[in-house]
Amino acid sequence: MLNNEDGKSRVLLPSWVWEGVKNEKEAKLRAIKYITPDRYPGYKIIEIQGDIAVCERESF
Repeated sequence: MLNNEDGKSRVLLPSWVWEGVKNEKEAKLRAIKYITPDRYPGYKIIEIQGDIAVCERESF
């Protein structure tokens, strides 16, 4: 996970997220399965940029 000046976190997605998908919408659904509350508590995917999920994180 990488943080940037814009306050958003970037999560490197595993290669299986893109295996056999037809479009970015399908990839986002798989990314949601990867970025679970157990792995990344409070993270919400904003967009997918290649192998990176750009996320916002809730404040606790």
